[in-house]
Amino acid sequence: MRHTRGTERGSAPLALARRHRVVTSLSLAWALQPSVLLAQETVPTPASPGSPILVKPEPTTVDLLAQERARAEVERIALRAELIEKLTAERVEREAREKQLAAEYEALLEKRLAEAAKASPSVSGSQGLSLSGFVQADMAIRQSSEDQVNSSTGAPLNENRFLLRRARLRASYDSLPWSAALELDANTVNGGQVRVVGAEASVRLSGTSPIPLAMVTVGLFKIPFGWEVLESDRDRLFLERSTMIRALFPGEYDLGARVQGGWQFLRYAMAVQNGEPIGSKTFPLRDPNQSKDVVGRVGIDAVLGSLGRIHGGVSALYGRGFHKGSPATKATLMWKDANEDGSFQPGELTVAPGVAASPSANFSRFGLGVDARIALNLPLLGQGVLYGEIIWAKNLDRAIMIADPLSLIGRRDLREFGFYVALVQDLGRHVQIGARFDSYNPDRDSTDLQGAQLVPSSMTYRSLSLAAALRAGSARMILEYDINRNNLGRDASGLPTNLADNVFAIRSEVKF
Repeated sequence: MRHTRGTERGSAPLALARRHRVVTSLSLAWALQPSVLLAQETVPTPASPGSPILVKPEPTTVDLLAQERARAEVERIALRAELIEKLTAERVEREAREKQLAAEYEALLEKRLAEAAKASPSVSGSQGLSLSGFVQADMAIRQSSEDQVNSSTGAPLNENRFLLRRARLRASYDSLPWSAALELDANTVNGGQVRVVGAEASVRLSGTSPIPLAMVTVGLFKIPFGWEVLESDRDRLFLERSTMIRALFPGEYDLGARVQGGWQFLRYAMAVQNGEPIGSKTFPLRDPNQSKDVVGRVGIDAVLGSLGRIHGGVSALYGRGFHKGSPATKATLMWKDANEDGSFQPGELTVAPGVAASPSANFSRFGLGVDARIALNLPLLGQGVLYGEIIWAKNLDRAIMIADPLSLIGRRDLREFGFYVALVQDLGRHVQIGARFDSYNPDRDSTDLQGAQLVPSSMTYRSLSLAAALRAGSARMILEYDINRNNLGRDASGLPTNLADNVFAIRSEVKF
C-alpha cells in the first residue's frame, strides 16, 4: 500500500503539468481568436459579373497592436507552462531521491542494530578504567613423557596433553597521578587453579608523560631484572621464557615496593621485594626471613627514526636466601641383613647415632645481568628483532636446581651462569618466524663420582627453539619445536648422558 501511495503522489505533479499544458493550448487559441475573426472579416466576398472589384482594406494600427499583444501573451503562457513542467519534473526527481535515501538509511540502521545485538555487551565503569586479557591454550607432545607418576610427589609424568596455559584478565585504572592494576590468571598446568599474578597501586611523583620522571608502586609486580622477565606473555613469540629465566626468576612476579621512571631515552627501575617469586618451589609469595632482595635495572630505550628501536640495560640483584633447619633425632638401632638369609646373624646390628637439631639460617645470593635488543623495520618483510641476555649469579636458582649451599657437603656456593640469543622476523602482516638458543648451568662447580673418584661434570641445560606464528587480527596460532639437551640421563656404564626431552607444541591465542 505504501508503494501505491508513493506512486500516486509521484504522478500527481505530472498530471497537473499535463492539465496546465491543455489550459495553455486553450489560452493560445483564445488569444489568436481576434486575428482569425479579423481575417474572416477582411476576406472579400465573390463579386457578381459586372460588379466593381472590392479592394482589401489595410489593417489599422489598432489591429496590429492587438495581434502583437496576442502573440506576446501566447509566448508568456508557453514559457510559464515550460517552467512549471521543469519545476515539477525536478520536484518528482527530488522526492524519488529522498525516498531512496530514506530506504537506504533504514536498511543500514537495521543492519547496525542486528550487528549490535550479536556483539558482546559493553562494559561501563569509572572513567579511566579499562579491561584487557588473553587466552593461551596448548597441545603438547613431550619426548620424556611416561605413563607413570613421580614417586616423591605423586604427580603424573605424562606431558602429552592439552592444557590451558594462561587465561589472563587485567583491570587497569588510571587517573593522574594515581593508577592501579589487578591481574588474574587461570590455568591447568598443575590442575585447575585461579590465582592473582599482579596487583599494584602507583602514584606519579612528577610529570604527566607516558614515562614519568618517578613513579612509586607497591604490591605484586614483575621483578625489574633484564628483558625477558619484563616481556609480556601476549607479545612473546616463543611459548615460554628461556630456561635461565625460569630457574632464577620463576613466575616473574614478587611482592614489594618499586620506584621507576625515565628521562628522554634513559630508563631506570629499583625495587625492594620479598625474594620468593610466585613460581618459587620453596615459599612462593611468602618471606621466610626478615631480609629483602634489592633489585634494579638501568638502561636505554632509543628510537632510531624510521629504522627501528634499540633497548639495552644492566641489572643487579642482592638478597639473602633461607635454609630450613632440621629437628633433633634420637639414636636408632638398625638391622641390615648382610647375607640376605632372612635371619639375624651376629654383626648385622648397627646403631645410627642421633643428630642434634640444626637451626634455620640465611645465605647470601646475587645476580648480575646484561641485556640488549634491536628492532629494525625491513622493507617488504616487516620488523626484525635480535635480542639476547647474559646472567651471572650465585645461589639464586629457585625452581630447577634449588640453591641451598648450607645443605651441601662443604657448604659451598652454587655459581649459576646462563645466556640466550634470539632472532624474530615478520614476514608480512600475518606470518612471524623465530629461533632462540639458550644455555643454563645451575652449578658451574659440580662434580660426579666416577670410578670411586670425583671428577668435574656439567649440569648445563641447552635448548634450541624454532617457532612460527600465523596472525589474524587479535588471534595467533603458534607452532614450536624445542630441541633440548641436558645431562640428566645415564648410559649403560652409568655415566651422565642426554635424557631425550624434545617438545612439539601448538598454541592457540586470542587477545582482547
